[in-house]
Amino acid sequence: MRYARLKPQDCDTFMHVYNRIAGSTGEFPFGPVEKEAFIRRLTRLATLYVIDVVAFQCMGNHYHILCHIPAQPPTPEEAVARHARFHELERELDPQSERAKALALQLRDISAFMKDLQQPFTRWFNRTRPVRRRGHLWADRFKNTVLESGLAVWDCWKYIEMNPVRARMVASPADYRFSSFGRWAARGRHPFHEAVERCLLPSLQALLNVQSMEELRTELQKEFARITATEAEQTQEQINTAIAVAAEKERFSTRMDRRVRYWVDGLVIGSELFVRNTMVKTRTQCKIQTRRLTRARNAQQQPEPIYCFRQLRVLIE
Repeated sequence: MRYARLKPQDCDTFMHVYNRIAGSTGEFPFGPVEKEAFIRRLTRLATLYVIDVVAFQCMGNHYHILCHIPAQPPTPEEAVARHARFHELERELDPQSERAKALALQLRDISAFMKDLQQPFTRWFNRTRPVRRRGHLWADRFKNTVLESGLAVWDCWKYIEMNPVRARMVASPADYRFSSFGRWAARGRHPFHEAVERCLLPSLQALLNVQSMEELRTELQKEFARITATEAEQTQEQINTAIAVAAEKERFSTRMDRRVRYWVDGLVIGSELFVRNTMVKTRTQCKIQTRRLTRARNAQQQPEPIYCFRQLRVLIE
């Protein structure tokens, strides 16, 4: 059954967006050229929409995007200006027109954003094959998971960046250039620096005790080192040493063999109160109250538990 998409309207929202291509298991049609084309389209769309991209990962057959969606749409005047710059129009829409008002609402709509991302990329992909391709590229409509600010966003960000390491493509997220962290490590500046500084950093300050982008990056490196040492079943002393080294070095190595499906299968992730309150706004309340949430099982001992509205499963490869 196809359910209505969760798109909270009354508050700022962090969202994990994900999709996979159609085709057989083990098919990876996205090479460096295709990945760069996808990232260019994503980067350009961020100048049109008020949706802030704060992290991304482009793999051989799927992608992940972590974004922030403001509660308030832009004013019609701002929407018209963004539209004119993006399309390089000499003549702008009338800000007082109904079309301008509809455009303002559209520029904070995740469905419109993903349509403008996926459809043009599909046309480009089909057109540039050695044998011209026709038809759908994506296996289904994109999935989106609403995330509570703080721990849920932090854990999702780490999950996204670890994709190429789990796939054994690289030893470190810093070595994979088709991701937000890989580009951050290579260039010394996050590709969406302003969005992360404005939206993501404030949401993580209390959790991580960080005040700057450099401190945030260091905490991320330390976390990768901790995961590496913990998964390797090292002693506490070895874990502490690994974290200390990661805090000093710009580049680091890590591995993670765990696939956590709730980041792509869950509808809402966060504290129990956040999940239930979010679902009540879009689903029948009696069903929400009787529905048993699933608590994430994790090798890490989190200070606060994370819950998901859908079944959580941890798969060990």
